[in-house]
Amino acid sequence: MKTLKKKRVRIRAIVQLVFFVWVVVVISLGTAAERGVSLPFTPSTASLHAICPFGGVVSAWNLITEGTLVRKIHDSSVVLGVLGILLALLFGPVICGWICPFGTFQEWVGRIGKKLFKRRYNTFIPYKVDRILRLLRYVVLVWVLVMTSVSATLVFQAYDPYYALFSFLRSEFSLTGTIILGIVVLLSLFVERPFCKYACPYGAFLGLFNKIRVFKIRRNEPTCISCSKCNHACPMNIDVQGGSVVRSAQCISCMECTSDRACPVPETVMTGLKSDKAMVSTNKIGLLTAGILVAGILLSVALGFWNTTSSKQPALIKSGEFAGLANPADIRGSYTYRDVLKSFTIPESVILQAFQSSSLDERLGNLETLWASVIPEGKEVGTDSIRLFVSLYTGIPYEAEETTLLPKSAIEVLISEGRNTDPNFERYTRDAVALPAGLSTQPAAAKTEDQGAAITFTGKTTLGDLLIAGYQQEDIEAILGPMKKTDAIKAIAEGQGLSFSEVKAKILEL
Repeated sequence: MKTLKKKRVRIRAIVQLVFFVWVVVVISLGTAAERGVSLPFTPSTASLHAICPFGGVVSAWNLITEGTLVRKIHDSSVVLGVLGILLALLFGPVICGWICPFGTFQEWVGRIGKKLFKRRYNTFIPYKVDRILRLLRYVVLVWVLVMTSVSATLVFQAYDPYYALFSFLRSEFSLTGTIILGIVVLLSLFVERPFCKYACPYGAFLGLFNKIRVFKIRRNEPTCISCSKCNHACPMNIDVQGGSVVRSAQCISCMECTSDRACPVPETVMTGLKSDKAMVSTNKIGLLTAGILVAGILLSVALGFWNTTSSKQPALIKSGEFAGLANPADIRGSYTYRDVLKSFTIPESVILQAFQSSSLDERLGNLETLWASVIPEGKEVGTDSIRLFVSLYTGIPYEAEETTLLPKSAIEVLISEGRNTDPNFERYTRDAVALPAGLSTQPAAAKTEDQGAAITFTGKTTLGDLLIAGYQQEDIEAILGPMKKTDAIKAIAEGQGLSFSEVKAKILEL
């Protein structure tokens, strides 16, 4: 019996480790691709949002009512969200107990706490206080769903310790999220899976399926010896011994309480349809969970549903005269001109001529670098210029930022097309800028004098990227002060109250 249990504990540990490593690898490859790192293969760029099933849940309302996903959420998130619900209907929140990398991370930290406090671990919080605290994750769930539906943005990202943990791989930083991550790590030394118990909105959502799941955790009362080992093994402090079926919304389906794991009596605490038949071992449930998840992903890939990049579709206007039309305000820097034309009726030649581009596949975010050397201090030609141009051409209202400028070529196109009736058009014309004769209309690149290596200078460019391209650290620090290699130039510049465009221009002159 002891050998069998050790084998099954290892199965769960392996499944957890495999999915943890999968997340790390996917994010790392996506980051490498964004940074232009040469790899022997071309990875599909993916963010943490693209492989998080909760993104599919929070996007449900927008997807149903508007047919679009919340910003930063991808089709792959919807696929994972559906698979998560399917698994929850069958086995409960197995995503939490077997798959979730952040749950796994908390367990790893908790091992230190178990060694420090022995049997006292996970018993520090009084029962009454614990019951009240467990309601918080439902408050968080409701807040996230409502605010995400209203704003069509990921409001929880800035507070999410899961996102903060893996964002370090992308050299991103959220102060609030990092502070919360630190608190979770500290609490994990005293309480098992504290974020899962008290704050995780996705865990709160999946926990509801414990009431209706097909295969429930059941206790066979005639063979139970009331040793309470099932209770002590439960990371969520559920009273398994106190009932015949575990229906608690707190259960994460880790199966640590079962006869395959903690219960010393065979077939006393098991998972199945009924207490006397159709039982499924912990081992099989774990493998079925991983198998269904992997098979679902492969099937979605085959059917063309698995997409880890943005759908490049702006949100729709919800009310008023223009309800149902794409909103220019939701055009993003990651879009290309081609993406814009999918949602707005503008001829290809018009938008290319307006912004002096030769390719529909050029990223809008590259505009800032292209125009950095010719715009006045504090002004910018960039993604917001595209939003303004689209608004003026289509007549869909949009209020641009005060610092936004239009190229003179865009003004000329609007006049020739008769799209110059906006009350502010005279001001846009007066402030418009032009590229100097002979300046390339491709994104500016930083190059070494000796090797000619080049990088595209964007808002994500770091000091390390510039050093690889041949710049000297002392030259960069002369402009921005002491920096780490992982520091993004734009973040440091804006943190010091400097214009990113001005800083870029100075660096490009080095």
